[in-house]
Amino acid sequence: MAGTSLLALIDDIATVLDDVALMTKVAARKTAGVLGDDLALNAEQVSGIRAERELPVVWAVAK
Repeated sequence: MAGTSLLALIDDIATVLDDVALMTKVAARKTAGVLGDDLALNAEQVSGIRAERELPVVWAVAK
């Protein structure tokens, strides 16, 4: 009986860890887009790149 409860607990922990890994992967994808946008904004502020050059700068950094 105790062995069954322990196995059920370990299974629940494994399920939670799988969910956390999946959510982390999704969050990393969403964050990458935000960081790319911030890179273009910072490039304009730091080195004087015009606003119409933002996307080419982001593309060059992403390569």
